[in-house]
Amino acid sequence: MNSRLLKNEGWLYWLAFLLALGFRLIQLGASSLTDSEATLALQALHVAQGQAPLLAPQPGYILLTSIFFAVTNSTNFLARFIPAIAGSALVFTPYFFREKIKPKPALVLAFLFAVDPGLVALSRQASGTMLAVTSLLFAWGMWRNRRAIPAGIFAGVALLSGPSVWAGLLVLGLTRLF
Repeated sequence: MNSRLLKNEGWLYWLAFLLALGFRLIQLGASSLTDSEATLALQALHVAQGQAPLLAPQPGYILLTSIFFAVTNSTNFLARFIPAIAGSALVFTPYFFREKIKPKPALVLAFLFAVDPGLVALSRQASGTMLAVTSLLFAWGMWRNRRAIPAGIFAGVALLSGPSVWAGLLVLGLTRLF
């Protein structure tokens, strides 16, 4: 049983990703944007149109979203698309910590990340918070696995994702301390 689980471990992570993607993308653009979401989406739209707006402290989200706005029409769905993808990718983070928490609990954690209501709600908001969380955990996981270049790239994306990365660094620091 254990060897079969380990043999299918990659497929199970992808299944968790597809489950997470389903929870995050269904009816993503149905509700209108809140004021804070609209502010960021308008900044992304202005960047996509070639204007130079003053950017909010979440340039990673704004610049990534502006790429989609430049290629297609700007919609509520596309304004929330980057956080939804980042939230779905969060299910892969337990894979980086399998040696510490063992493969079976890592898979269970991946599926819990896929269906957790708080993470789903955070992934469905047009902001850089979910991008910061996912990038920070990916950077930490890559660093633990001695992959310095991807760790640096994800750390850079996390820093560009906004001020919420500092709360995440504080939590990770306290976790490491205790």
